Amino acid sequence: MKPFCAVCILLLLTHDLALLSSTGMALQCNLCVSKGNGDPCTLSVQTCISHMTACGNITFRAAPPSIRSCISMSACWSYLLAPEVKAVCCKTNLCN
Repeated sequence: MKPFCAVCILLLLTHDLALLSSTGMALQCNLCVSKGNGDPCTLSVQTCISHMTACGNITFRAAPPSIRSCISMSACWSYLLAPEVKAVCCKTNLCN
């Protein structure tokens, strides 16, 4: 029974280390939503959830508001292809 317990402890430690390393690897992006009235927004830092794998800086050409936040790559591609939107997406911490 002692070898089984040692294996259990090893598995638990491995699982805990995997959780720590996965949370430590989460992408961080600037978070800022402007209201479009000329007032600058206050930047804060957002930790991205698993499916948000990029940082985006999205500006709508017809309306002045802009958004900086975590974004999924599929949403980023949609914005990049939209003519009425200026989009910049990147994949390193605080790159937006």
